[in-house]
Amino acid sequence: MMSEKTRQGKFTTAKKKLKEYWQRKSPGVPAGANRKKKINGSGPDTAASGGYRSPGDSATGVYGEGPVSSTNLKDLQVPTLKEEKKREIHRVQKLGRSLFKLKHQRTEPRAPDSPGGPSEVEQLQDETKHLRKELESLERQLQAEVENNQMLSLLNRRQEERIREQEERIREQEEKLHEQEERLSGQEERICEQEKRIHEQDERIWEQEWLPEQERLLEEVKKLLEQERWEEEEEKLLEHERLLHQVQKLLEEERLRGQDERLREQERLLEQVEKLLERDRQQEEQKRLLEEEQLLDQVEELLEQERLREQDQRLWEQETLRELERLRELERMLELGWEALYEQQAEPHSSFEEPNNENKSALQLEPQVKELKTLGELKDTVTSDPSKKGWEAGTSLWGREAPGQRQLQPGGR
Repeated sequence: MMSEKTRQGKFTTAKKKLKEYWQRKSPGVPAGANRKKKINGSGPDTAASGGYRSPGDSATGVYGEGPVSSTNLKDLQVPTLKEEKKREIHRVQKLGRSLFKLKHQRTEPRAPDSPGGPSEVEQLQDETKHLRKELESLERQLQAEVENNQMLSLLNRRQEERIREQEERIREQEEKLHEQEERLSGQEERICEQEKRIHEQDERIWEQEWLPEQERLLEEVKKLLEQERWEEEEEKLLEHERLLHQVQKLLEEERLRGQDERLREQERLLEQVEKLLERDRQQEEQKRLLEEEQLLDQVEELLEQERLREQDQRLWEQETLRELERLRELERMLELGWEALYEQQAEPHSSFEEPNNENKSALQLEPQVKELKTLGELKDTVTSDPSKKGWEAGTSLWGREAPGQRQLQPGGR
């Protein structure tokens, strides 16, 4: 919508233009209208102007109170035009009565002319000419008023059209601004989502940090907190000593000044010291409680992490034992296979195909033997040092199938 300042500025400009136009186009007043004669009780001002207001004055009357809206302008124009018409009708009625009186005076018998002045007929003729000139002036003024009113209505229509166009343009601009705001809000939402994802990634990375590093940091934090606490206690003790020293000085000074004043001052200072001590004690107690709560929370968190780690260790050991049992079973089956192979080699061969089959079975058993050697080394490592290396080796075996396992299963069957 159009702002009030813009509307006021536009109406002020229109008012100035109307004043300039009426000053250029307003007709001049005829010379006969300025005669200072009093006819039938009418004053010279009435005869000169006849209640007529110039277009410039009319414009000032409409717009004199400052800029108004187009609706108020129309409401003010209608009463003004009605008043002007009433004044003109009243003026014409006065002129008609004057003419009627002149006609009656002309019909009456003419008195003898006075030898020393103009005759009554000449006076009546002069008055008739004067009235005719006033009628002509009124006609011209009425014509100018009609033209001015038409011009005013035309300017008002144009001004309203311009205002409507400007309001439409402002409405379009507001729609564009609203679209831009929607796009910006969408971008802000996307940025917030990205920040949330980054925060989640940071939290996951922080959770994956190594436990000894956390313990070391916790120890450092404890040491720093303990050091800060001792420093604060030392500062408080120094402050208390300083306050006590000041109290002693004040007490000594007050004792010299007078017994009564000294007692009152001592009581006041002692109350202050007690309040300070009580406040410091409360603050120290609150800080100590907060530190204890924080340390308890941290210890509980570390204990929970240690419990989870031990639980994972136990699960890994159980899985490793099951794997070792399976490997022992595979080793036993492999030994049985070797014994069977030796027995077959000891027996006489009747055909050429049997040695080839034996060679093939021996070749198939070679990777199984290598796998058993690897698993034997793993067994020795697990039994000797079930630590981080055994954990890593076990986790590496869980994720894949042992080589030779698929070959040993058919033999076991």
